[in-house]
Amino acid sequence: MDQAFVDFLRPITVAWGALIGSIIGSFLNVVIARVPQGQSVIHPRSRCPGCGEPIAWYDNVPVLSWLLLRARCRRCRTRISARYPLVELLVALLGGLAVQRHGVAPAALAELAFGSFLVALAFIDLDTWLLPFKLSVPFAAFGLAAGWLQLAPSGSIGGALLGGGVGFLAFLVVHLVGEKVFRREAMGFGDVVLLGGIGAWLGVLALLPVILLSSLQGSVVGIALVVLGKGQPGPQAGEGSSRPEPAGGDASASLEEDDWIPPRNAVPFGPFLALAALEWLLLGPWLAGAVPLLDPFLGR
Repeated sequence: MDQAFVDFLRPITVAWGALIGSIIGSFLNVVIARVPQGQSVIHPRSRCPGCGEPIAWYDNVPVLSWLLLRARCRRCRTRISARYPLVELLVALLGGLAVQRHGVAPAALAELAFGSFLVALAFIDLDTWLLPFKLSVPFAAFGLAAGWLQLAPSGSIGGALLGGGVGFLAFLVVHLVGEKVFRREAMGFGDVVLLGGIGAWLGVLALLPVILLSSLQGSVVGIALVVLGKGQPGPQAGEGSSRPEPAGGDASASLEEDDWIPPRNAVPFGPFLALAALEWLLLGPWLAGAVPLLDPFLGR
């Protein structure tokens, strides 16, 4: 194919990838809102949380509808969170980048799916301190399947199994040591499954950079919240939670699991793992250039 024609098509295909990503992002908003509540993401159709009326298709266009409605429901004027267009824009960006990197190919679709899983899990964790097994386990299985199909950086089913296994076991050890030795969770089991899925997709060499990046960024945000006096306790956690449990083994000395509230200024770790995984996937060579010690982990 003529190179000039390919260059002409590239921005069109990238824009198409971004459009597909924005539509997926709109669906992810439903996933983020309903999965922690145990609700179906298919039925009923999207409704306003204020008046309960179904949202018309023309009020559900990604990003654009939010802007035209000025962030309010057309009927009851309930405010619509900025999270909705933010998720749509993030996944649109991931879709455009996936097509830019791989063209219109199965690898681009797989990369968009990887990013979409991470966005959904990150925002659910931010909202609820949950990393639901209904999403994290399929995410890990998807990483293995993508490796087997050679659509992921892990490159093969062997690479995916190694990365997923090492990632899972690394955080499982932290989880068990904290639980048995310190009598509290140093790492929630949801994070264990999440890192397993990330390792299955990115491969074993990416695990250390991902853990370093997530820990560094999580620490910076946590310190900033303390300094600024920001951050509020989150809601109770449950299945697949990334949150710690209160110290103490007997019921009289601890809160019930469903009553646990994160301490002020605490932040869940899942979003930082998700962010670090995307950073290493998209910016790995640049990060290794800035920090030469990371270069061996690129796996080139």
